[in-house]
Amino acid sequence: MGDFVAFVARYGVAAVFLFTFLENAGLPVPAFPVLMIAGAYVSTRESALPLILGAAVAGALLADGTWYHIGRWGGRRVLGHLCRVSFNPDACVERSELGFRRRRGTAILFAKFLPGVNTITPPLAGASAMPFPSFLLLDSAGALLWAGSGVLLGYVFGERIAESARGFQGALGWLLLAGLAGTVAWRAIYRYWLVKRYAAFRLAPEEVHRKMEAGEDPLVLDLRQDEEYASSDRMVAGAVRVRPASFHRRAHHLPRDRDLIFYCS
Repeated sequence: MGDFVAFVARYGVAAVFLFTFLENAGLPVPAFPVLMIAGAYVSTRESALPLILGAAVAGALLADGTWYHIGRWGGRRVLGHLCRVSFNPDACVERSELGFRRRRGTAILFAKFLPGVNTITPPLAGASAMPFPSFLLLDSAGALLWAGSGVLLGYVFGERIAESARGFQGALGWLLLAGLAGTVAWRAIYRYWLVKRYAAFRLAPEEVHRKMEAGEDPLVLDLRQDEEYASSDRMVAGAVRVRPASFHRRAHHLPRDRDLIFYCS
């Protein structure tokens, strides 16, 4: 059955718990193939089915509960850190919050079937002050649905899943590595292009003040991050507040006959 299948067969419940915990903690460790192998294993030992499902749900809930409390404690800062891989972290946070508020129950139930969404949903629930018992109930149902799907596939296809698992895991590992490397390279190149294409020269505060005093009427856009803006008691006179997350929606409506000065943090 192969070394990997033998590992799952030998450690069974512990292996399922470990892999489901690691994936839901955010590490690039695919747990679904492990669930399928476990399903193939229990196809001949049906008494182990409740233990396998219980271990999978427990591993997922431990990771998700930890992320929930991190989000509850850290608020939007945690979401900002998780969204840093995005080109516009503020927009990523805003879109995630809006989507979660609109489809909270559905998001939690099916998050585990969507890579990326699975990681950000628990801290979103915590940051939005969703009651923990409500989150735990929905998350348990979602974890059981996800784990049950994997185990059911393994149970139905039995030995065919087990026999091909080793090669599948190896290929999946290389695909994950290649995808990660390609994503990092593409983002680095695209960021470099954006900076070269849209870079603007910097103005000292004294120069901005001089322009205002001289009647040049520049438009100052306050693009500070939400937390820094909220904690500050100062603002440039005449500046227009534009949240970084919504700048892309305002960009096409900015005047073209005035100098634009962007004030950010």
